[in-house]
Amino acid sequence: MTPAGIELSVGVLGTLVVRAGGQEQVLGGPSGRIVVQRLIVAGGDVVAVDTLIDDVWAGAAPPTAVATLHGYVSRLRRVLEPGRRPRDAAQVLVRLGSGYALRLPDGVLDSERFARLAQQGSDRLAGGDPEGALEVLDRALALWRGPAYADCADRAFAQPEVNRLTELRVSATENQLAAMAELGRHDAAAAALEAYTKAHPLRERGWELLALTLYRQGRQGDALAALRTARQHLSEELGVDPGPGIVALQAAILGQDPALLPAARPTAAGPRGNLPARRSSLVGRTDELRTVDRLLRRHRLVTLLGPGGMGKTRLAVELARSRDDSDGPWLVELAGLHDAALLAETVAKAVGVTAGDVATLAGVLRERRTLVVLDNCEHLVEHVAPFVEELLGACPDLRVLATSREALDAEGEHAYEVPPLAADDAVRLFVERAGAVVPDFSPEAGERPVLDRLCADLDGMPLPIELAAGQCKVLSLGEMVGLIDDRFTLLRGGRRANTRHATMRSAVEWSYDLLTADEREVFQALAIFEGGFQLDAAGQVSGRADIVVQLSSLVAKSMVTVVGGDPRRYRMLETLRQYAAERTEPARRARLIERHVAWVRSLSEATAGALLGAEWTGRLNDESANIRAALDNAGDPAAVLHIATGFYWFWYREGHVAEGLRYLEPGLAYWAGEDRPDAPDHGVRARAALGLALLYYLAGSLDRVGESLQRAGEHAALSGSGVVQGQVLATVSYFEARSAQVPAAREHAGQALLLARAFGRIDLEAEVLMVLGEVERQDGHLDEAADRLREAQARAEACGYAWVTVSSQWIHAKVEIARCRWEPAQDLLLRSVEGCYAGSDTTSWLVGIATLSHVLHERGRTPDAAELAGIVQWQGSRVGFSPYAMDPELAAYRERLHAALTPVELAAAGELAYGMSRAEVMDRVRKLAAG
Repeated sequence: MTPAGIELSVGVLGTLVVRAGGQEQVLGGPSGRIVVQRLIVAGGDVVAVDTLIDDVWAGAAPPTAVATLHGYVSRLRRVLEPGRRPRDAAQVLVRLGSGYALRLPDGVLDSERFARLAQQGSDRLAGGDPEGALEVLDRALALWRGPAYADCADRAFAQPEVNRLTELRVSATENQLAAMAELGRHDAAAAALEAYTKAHPLRERGWELLALTLYRQGRQGDALAALRTARQHLSEELGVDPGPGIVALQAAILGQDPALLPAARPTAAGPRGNLPARRSSLVGRTDELRTVDRLLRRHRLVTLLGPGGMGKTRLAVELARSRDDSDGPWLVELAGLHDAALLAETVAKAVGVTAGDVATLAGVLRERRTLVVLDNCEHLVEHVAPFVEELLGACPDLRVLATSREALDAEGEHAYEVPPLAADDAVRLFVERAGAVVPDFSPEAGERPVLDRLCADLDGMPLPIELAAGQCKVLSLGEMVGLIDDRFTLLRGGRRANTRHATMRSAVEWSYDLLTADEREVFQALAIFEGGFQLDAAGQVSGRADIVVQLSSLVAKSMVTVVGGDPRRYRMLETLRQYAAERTEPARRARLIERHVAWVRSLSEATAGALLGAEWTGRLNDESANIRAALDNAGDPAAVLHIATGFYWFWYREGHVAEGLRYLEPGLAYWAGEDRPDAPDHGVRARAALGLALLYYLAGSLDRVGESLQRAGEHAALSGSGVVQGQVLATVSYFEARSAQVPAAREHAGQALLLARAFGRIDLEAEVLMVLGEVERQDGHLDEAADRLREAQARAEACGYAWVTVSSQWIHAKVEIARCRWEPAQDLLLRSVEGCYAGSDTTSWLVGIATLSHVLHERGRTPDAAELAGIVQWQGSRVGFSPYAMDPELAAYRERLHAALTPVELAAAGELAYGMSRAEVMDRVRKLAAG
């Protein structure tokens, strides 16, 4: 702060930067900047005017030097003390005797902050706290923007300070790398140390750390080779032998001294991320990993650029894997997303929360220290840029690593062009991947030039190299080179972006031409899928009875990837999908799209008749991209509404509000008042309106719920389906009961029950009995309510309708609460919460826990109740849902609890819940319920 209370910062770790009030200040020309830096170097001591003139003008001062210097001082004072009145004495740049002194407040100068942090990091490392050391040293080194005193580093007056700071920086870097190694981050540490020793070959500590890290990776030979290289540098460049540290370490490695292994450390819970398991080793990319890691520490948004097949995703995932954020890292795959309106929802789903817009997502991520990897942004660049800007602006501890074929052009973005593999690394990659299809693959001595040429012709790009290696079982290296030379002349390019793109296409085309006619036909058909597919879907869309045979061949030839799971799931690389689409004749592609839409429609119909257990919900989550693609491609408004109607309950249960509204709202609006022969039948429109009402309910648009239910009722009456009428009447009754319209609710529920029984629909009967239980509870008939709810639960369990089971238990618990029977209420709530957890029903789960909190409070266990309320608050903030906003009774319960607690107790309860996973929450709920 300046004496006037304005925030001030001065940076010399790079070019000179002065900020006042958060704004960078204009300092004038080079001479004025050197005046400031000369005074900074003096450390607050007075610098005589004559000395200043000599140092600023390097012994060639003009006749007007004194007057010019005073002009610089006057201008600099306005910059350094913007709030000072003209007649007030200067307090930062002051005149003392025959000179000037710069008295910067403590903490203003970045070099001072760096030195303090570097010392703290060193102390923590020496004290056995590598984690704390790394956190501090990361902050310290992030202050550097370039060489110290970059404006005047060659001036004699600056040399001592530049040398001091440079040595501190090198030492801090070594401590940082040592801390990484001590924490077991050996992959990242080894990569960074290899680069460090190249840059500082005479720093013995760097070689010692590299050798130790390599040894701990199980690479004893590489560790000894590193020490031999160190010895060679010292001998050739300085004519000296290595110090005792290297000598002792070499002996210890040769003797496999157990003391070299890291000391056992308490293990903390791993990061709550979603990175895929590593399926193969990363070859090369040492420099790239180090560079991107450094960029990501300095910048909160880094974008990896390059054509498809350059390895952007793999580099991003490996970098993310090496980080130690307290939450995450999270990988968000955007290749299957084509509707920018669902961007926030897609990112939220990947990080394990529910949010339909960026503001809600930002509210969830605001308190997290995490990294989000946005993969394949190129088709959504215009939308991703403002999305990321808003997210980073609201979340101070969030970092974003994006991959794209073009820059996002977002504020604060730092783009990094991912280069091809180095020649040796490209060959290593080929040999390693070839060994996966041809055990013990090793090129003959005379084949090395051929392999070098092949990898060079493939421009060192990882994907085409891996595809080529996959053919080693069929083709020799010479045959591969012959095929490339004969067919793909563009492989000699690489000077322009479009040439690199052509290289990728050529590599894919080459692999495609090696497929049989049947394999090509299936390859084209599978390109219709977005986000992956299962075997049954592949068979339906391709129309092939031999799909197992053809799919197995495509997997073996690296044209399709096995994702895993049971049943197995498959996907195609996006580049391969695009190429396959281009090779498909328009008429055939139109037929394939029709089959894909028909398959999704069959999935929709199956979903409409399912009760959505956890397994079914998981399947639909996997197929979300395919569902969106089919809805976008269906074309026929009637087909769109028919498909969307089948998925409304899935969208409701999973909280995909924006997606459901996107398809149901315009679909219903299109057919409003229409009775044309091609219009969807009234049963479809009734269910669509019913689904829309439920989504409005989740969205908080309660005024629109009634409108949609009225429309649902009108269509249901015309549908001729008693089941549809019963479904609509049950939902209408529930909302009437909630709004204290008990007589109407009782009448409509009674009608729905008659219809359910008349058509033998046990699931509907169970739901109506649950609604009747709520009606009786609202009317004060607690015995009747309990009877209806027990009946509902029995019927629901008989047909596997888990949602009615847990909801009936929750309402029954509220009946027991009304009777002040706390123990039965607690038992019912625990069963409900367990069922919700097993069935992945997040909203009902939180409602149950919130109600359980009230019961514990009424039983005199206020601290435990507060802890559960804190859990509801934390978990609710993660999904953007508040049970207290949904249910006025729960809101009243919370008010009573809060009245019994002090603000300190409430805050403490929230801290206990912060960061808990759902599994941890369930463990805690069980323990608290058990007393």
